[in-house]
Amino acid sequence: MNFAKTVCTAGFAMFTMFFGAGNLVFPLLLGTQTSGNTFSAIIGLTITGVIMPFLGLIGVILYDGNHSNFFKGIGKIPAILLVFCLLAILGPLGVVPRCIIVAHGAVTSFYPDLSLGVFSFLFCLLTLVLIWNHDKIVPIMGRILTPFFLFGILVIIIAGLFFAEGSHLLSDFSSSQAFNIGLTNGYQTMDLLAAFFFSTTIVAYIRANMNSEASPKTLLKLSFAASIIGAGLIATIYIGFVILGAKHSLTLSEVPAQQMFSIITGHALGPFAVPIVAITITLACITTAAILALLFADFTNQYLLRFKLGKRQCVIITLVLAFFISLLGFNSLSSWIGAILQIAYPALIVLTLTNIANKIWNFSYLNRIAFWMTIIVSTTYFTLK
Repeated sequence: MNFAKTVCTAGFAMFTMFFGAGNLVFPLLLGTQTSGNTFSAIIGLTITGVIMPFLGLIGVILYDGNHSNFFKGIGKIPAILLVFCLLAILGPLGVVPRCIIVAHGAVTSFYPDLSLGVFSFLFCLLTLVLIWNHDKIVPIMGRILTPFFLFGILVIIIAGLFFAEGSHLLSDFSSSQAFNIGLTNGYQTMDLLAAFFFSTTIVAYIRANMNSEASPKTLLKLSFAASIIGAGLIATIYIGFVILGAKHSLTLSEVPAQQMFSIITGHALGPFAVPIVAITITLACITTAAILALLFADFTNQYLLRFKLGKRQCVIITLVLAFFISLLGFNSLSSWIGAILQIAYPALIVLTLTNIANKIWNFSYLNRIAFWMTIIVSTTYFTLK
């Protein structure tokens, strides 16, 4: 087996899995909001949008790439309920509809008459086709889509930063406020939530491409290396997007969040590039939506329906739910997701850190106590705020 090829494919696939709708929107939005204090904003975003998801990946990998083992420390029934809620937010009730809305915003940049309802139906149909061949998702993303998508993003960032005329608009936020906004924008990407489940897919792919004689330590090393590649790519793009959003903050100030990337593309490369980038964004969103919808459908079929329905029927139901939720629009969706994440994200960060500590130093029950205490504190703070 070619270890380098496997690691690079898995790392690139991890980047594409993570890099969906929120990753295209919130770093650019953060740059426009915090222009003049982008360094502080980048630090905040890096903590919650890169470092913590990376630790989440490592945490699940330490638990044999099994998210059920990772969560069971908080209790068996609470763990099942928590996983279901997280997958619902990542799937049909949150991220998948957001992928649809962002892809629609990109396409309407050059085809404004396409309604959200029609586009959402077509998007879900294409996602269903990809899921039907789900065994090929990781190789397709890692070897075909990621290099093409990554190259396009880097070209846009470079062109926007060095060749396009800027339109700077200084924000009124202080350095500490910019840092806090960066933290909360990192919540909205939901990369930590995704890390808990994407790691399972990546570990399964690496394990399938290992020799039967390879040791568990080899699996851990390869998974760790793939995680570093994925996290490094995401961090690079995030930094570029925040700076890009800050430089063109005046141009983007009145632009809906889901259309920012397409608008900045047209500004940096000219209108001819907008359709190409819009199609690229749509493909990226479809691949992310496909794996998230599949994860939710698999979990629901196994733990809630006890295999009373087939996997494909569960996938169809998942995409139907996502279709209707997508019709709510970006702002409505982000508002209620943001409220949930304000409570859940700090607790998930604490659970990640204590689970890693428990695996290394055997701190029994620390994860359970710390998780529930953080839930109580976060809920109280959010209620009183």
